[in-house]
Amino acid sequence: MIDLATAADAEPTLDLIIANGQVVDGTGRPAFRADVGIAGDRIVAVGQGLSGAPATLDARDRVVAPGFIDLHSHSDLCATLPLHRQAPLFEGRVRQGITTELLGNCGIGCVPLFDRTRRDIERVCGFIAPDGVPWCWGSFSSYLDHLEAQGCVPNLASLVAHGPLRLAAMGARSGRPTEDEQELMDRLARQAVDEGAFGVSFGLIYPPGQFADTDELVSVARAAAASGGFCAFHQRGSSLETLTQAVMELVEVGRRGDVPVHHSHVETVGRRAWPGASGVLRVEEGAARDGIEITADVIPYTAVCTTMLALYPPWSLAGGTQAFLDRLKDPIQRARMKQEIEETSPVWPPWEGAGRWTMNIARECGWDHIRLAHVDGAANKEYGHLSIAEIGRRRRADPFDALSELLLEESGVATQLIFGISGDDTTDEPLLPLLADPRLALVTDAWEIGKGFPHPGAYGAFPRVLGRYVRDRRLLGLEEAVRKMTSLPAQRLGLRDRGRVQTGCAADLVVFDPRTIADRSTFTEPRRFAEGVDAVLINGRPVVRDGEFQPRPGGRVLRRGA
Repeated sequence: MIDLATAADAEPTLDLIIANGQVVDGTGRPAFRADVGIAGDRIVAVGQGLSGAPATLDARDRVVAPGFIDLHSHSDLCATLPLHRQAPLFEGRVRQGITTELLGNCGIGCVPLFDRTRRDIERVCGFIAPDGVPWCWGSFSSYLDHLEAQGCVPNLASLVAHGPLRLAAMGARSGRPTEDEQELMDRLARQAVDEGAFGVSFGLIYPPGQFADTDELVSVARAAAASGGFCAFHQRGSSLETLTQAVMELVEVGRRGDVPVHHSHVETVGRRAWPGASGVLRVEEGAARDGIEITADVIPYTAVCTTMLALYPPWSLAGGTQAFLDRLKDPIQRARMKQEIEETSPVWPPWEGAGRWTMNIARECGWDHIRLAHVDGAANKEYGHLSIAEIGRRRRADPFDALSELLLEESGVATQLIFGISGDDTTDEPLLPLLADPRLALVTDAWEIGKGFPHPGAYGAFPRVLGRYVRDRRLLGLEEAVRKMTSLPAQRLGLRDRGRVQTGCAADLVVFDPRTIADRSTFTEPRRFAEGVDAVLINGRPVVRDGEFQPRPGGRVLRRGA
C-alpha cells in the first residue's frame, strides 16, 4: 500500500514528493535510494530528504522507475475515440506502467486518409478498430490534432504507415509503382514526418506493403529520413528459408538509403526457424559495426496477434479485401490458395515470379496452433479462442475451408493468435537470447478494442518481464530490464526528456513492488490486470494510485521535433 499524505502546513515549493523509494533511473546504473520531487509536469529534484510539497507518496520498499515506453502499439484507432470511451481500452496498458505509446506500426495505419482510400483503409485496419471510429481526419497533422482534441490517457507518438501511402499513390494493386506514384508516396511520407511523425513503418507480410520491392522501400525510407524520421520494419519473412535474407533486406535499406532502421519484434516463426534468432542478431550486430544505425525490439511471449489475412498467399490479396473475397468465392482460385498453403515453401525474393511467398504461417505453425481471437459477427463468436483445426471439426470442414467461409461471412475482418513464435507453450528457450540482448527494447505488440480475445501483452507484457524474467528466472537484472523499457526506446524516438528519472525530465513515473509485480493475463483470460504496480504518473498527474486506475487525460500527443 502506498500512502498519499497531505502536509497542509508545508511551504509548497514542490507539488509532490515520491519518498523513500529505490530509484531505478532508466540508464542502467545501479539502483539508489532517493526521493523524487515533482513540480507541474517535471521532475525537479532527485535526492535525499526532500521536503516542501503539499503531498507525499511513500514508496518505501518500492521501485521508482521511468514510465515504460512501448515502441510497438496498435492503439491508433482506440485513441481517436472520446476520452470516456478510450480510457477503458487503455486501462490495462497504463496499469502495467506504460506512459508512452508509439502508434502507426507494421505499415498498418489510418493516415493519410482520402476519400479514395477510406474503404480500403477501414478494411485493412478493421482488426485494430473499436466500434465508433469517427474517420474524420485527412492529413497526418489533422490526425494528431484530433487525438489532442479527444484527450490522451498515455502520451502518444506515431509513425506514418507505408500502407496508406501506397494506397494513396496506386490503390490496392500489386506490382511496382510508376515514377509518379513513387514520387507521391515519397512526398506524403516526407510531409507526415514534417507534420510530426517520428518516421515511417513498413509491414512486409501484409497488403499492400508486401507488394513493395526493396527499391520502393529505399525510396520511401530516404524521403522520411530526409525530414529526420527513422524507418521501422515488420520484416518480410521469419521462417527458416527467408529469415536471414529478410533481415539483410532491412540492412540494405539502411545502407542504400543512409537511413536509421528499426527491426520490429524480432521473431522466428515455427519450430524449424527457432534456431535462427542468433543469426539475426549477428547480422544486425555486423551492420552496426559497419556504421548502419539499426535498432530492434522484442515481445516477451511465444505467440502473436494479427489479421487472419496474413495466412493467405500474397497474390490472393492483390487488389484489396473485396478482390480477395471474390477470389475466395471462386472454386478454382480457392483451390489454388489451399494447395499453396499446404505445399508451398517460402522463397526469396517474392517479387520475381508468380506464386512466390516469403512466409507460409499456417504451414509453419499448423492449424492447431492458430486460434480465432476476434470477429464481429454474432454467429461466429462461439468460435472465439478455438483453433482453426477445431473450428473445422465443428463445421465439419477442412480447416482451410472453414476459415475461408468464416472470412466470407465476416467481410474479411478477423484476428488470429499464432502460437509457435520463438518458442511455444512447452519452451521459451529460443526467446531468451532475444529478451536478454542489450540492443533490443521490450514491447507489447498488442492492443485492446473491447471485443474478442486481445493478446495478453495488452495487460501484462512489462510486468511479465519484471516478474518472470527478472525476479523469478534472473535472465535480466532489474536495472537492465528497466533500461530496455525506458531510456532505450526513448533514445530510438529522440525523446530527450523521457525515459529517465532525472531532474528536468517529464514526470512520467511508475512505482512498483519488485517482490510481487507480475502479469496475470493469459491467452484464455486476457483481461486480468497486472499485479504489483502501485502508482503511475503521466506528466506529473496520477493515473494509477494505490493500484487503481484514475481515468484522466494525463498524456500528450508527442510530435517529432516539437
